[in-house]
Amino acid sequence: MRLGYTARASYMMLRHPRDGIERIRGRADRHRDRRELMALRCPLSEHYAVVEDWAPVLHKAIDTPWPCRESEQFSKVWDATVSKLAAAGLHVGLASYGGWNDGDAAQAMAIWCLVAHLRPETVVETGVAHGLTSRIILEALHRNGNGHLWSVDLPAVDPALHHEIGIAVPEDLRSRWTYVEGTSRQRLPELVGRLQQVDLFIHDSLHTARNTCFELDTVWPALPPGGVAVVDDIDHSLGFSRFTERVAPGAWFATRHVAGSGLWGTAIKTRMRAGTSPAAQGRRSQGTVQMTRERRHERIEHSVVDEIARMIRDLASVKSRLLQIQPAQSRQTLLFRDQLAAPGRPVIYGDEDDLDPAVGPKADFRHVDVEAAAFPAADDDFDLVVWNRNLVTVKNLDAALREVRRVLRPGGVFIVAVPNLAALHNRLLLLAGRQPTTLHIANGDHIRGFAIPSMTAFLTGDLDFELLRVTGVGLAPVSAAVLPGPLRGVSHTVVWALRKRIDDDHGDMRVG
Repeated sequence: MRLGYTARASYMMLRHPRDGIERIRGRADRHRDRRELMALRCPLSEHYAVVEDWAPVLHKAIDTPWPCRESEQFSKVWDATVSKLAAAGLHVGLASYGGWNDGDAAQAMAIWCLVAHLRPETVVETGVAHGLTSRIILEALHRNGNGHLWSVDLPAVDPALHHEIGIAVPEDLRSRWTYVEGTSRQRLPELVGRLQQVDLFIHDSLHTARNTCFELDTVWPALPPGGVAVVDDIDHSLGFSRFTERVAPGAWFATRHVAGSGLWGTAIKTRMRAGTSPAAQGRRSQGTVQMTRERRHERIEHSVVDEIARMIRDLASVKSRLLQIQPAQSRQTLLFRDQLAAPGRPVIYGDEDDLDPAVGPKADFRHVDVEAAAFPAADDDFDLVVWNRNLVTVKNLDAALREVRRVLRPGGVFIVAVPNLAALHNRLLLLAGRQPTTLHIANGDHIRGFAIPSMTAFLTGDLDFELLRVTGVGLAPVSAAVLPGPLRGVSHTVVWALRKRIDDDHGDMRVG
């Protein structure tokens, strides 16, 4: 058995000499790393000040509440993935891939939460093996309805293991995945240069100090403010320690694997470059404030979209025909569609035919002026209607919402979200004699304001919808979380879920 491995490995080394030299260099680096670790005068857990309860620390660092609903979904996906591999007769876990471990459950959950909350468009990882971590990333991206994963991976030296590479990744997720074969030293700089920006980076390749620092130094400049790097097996070397000391991330922590005795770490890029002079900060202050405000609004909007998706899962019928009106990003429509067990082909009403290329083949777009025209649909044509935020720009609001009610079948669900005129930050601005952000003057696009009591009365009284749920999202500038009931009146954005009454003029609810 050992002789067969030696023969196969030697063949691979001769066939790919450049990769073979890097493997030999890696062995020498590991010996040096072990000597440095032995020279430490304290355990690694003390050196890194290991955090035992890492989840609240991570979520606080990315301004997201904990406990987190996404972590509950992760457990289901992780267990299903491991069970499927085990049923196929594949050993997973410790030392399961040529002596190397599969992805750790705690680290994988952190990555799942990061993808769910930060909604990255570009994710890069190094190291694949069975692809458990890759599978988790891709599933989370799929649920977001956006994003792509690039995996840089040097296959195992034993070609007998090559058929197991990425075996955990199912075919239906591979459209979001690009596998880049080769060493990170050879492939990563070119990839990062081509992508220009990397929103989330995961290091899980050779864990020597030399290689860890090389990968982090390559990717770190491409991370945006608030971007995150997750580094596995930081106990194999002092690379992560040296990197965090040198670049001073905005936040970082180290914690333990669930299985085995190893450590992994996370570094979050600061929102202001370290070492910037006061004069330079002054010149950039206006742009920095604007960038901070935009990122805050993006986080709240992501939370609003997540809340709408949860409402759809909880309240919409199994088989539903979806209409979304004026989506800010057309990929939201696919995310909402995917919350349904048996969805029909969704329809988008908008005033600009600018669908994302990924959405065009999967949805029907209709050019509709919601101000002036009746909707191009028959009575009771849709089971689910979503209208997110753009009601603040509608002048002829009553007529537009009556059209929503007309095209929605009895028993169908209408979900609408708008910025809250009575939000805490708007109340403070008014007390200071300033314009609330919900109503604009200069560009004139935000012309309507909404508060919970009056809007609820209009939707349930004038339009005769049945109220199912109303939630508040975000407390600017403090949080982007869904707020508990007593605080929803001062939330940044309000989301209503309503049902068209079954005993409406058009008769009984049709069976979905």
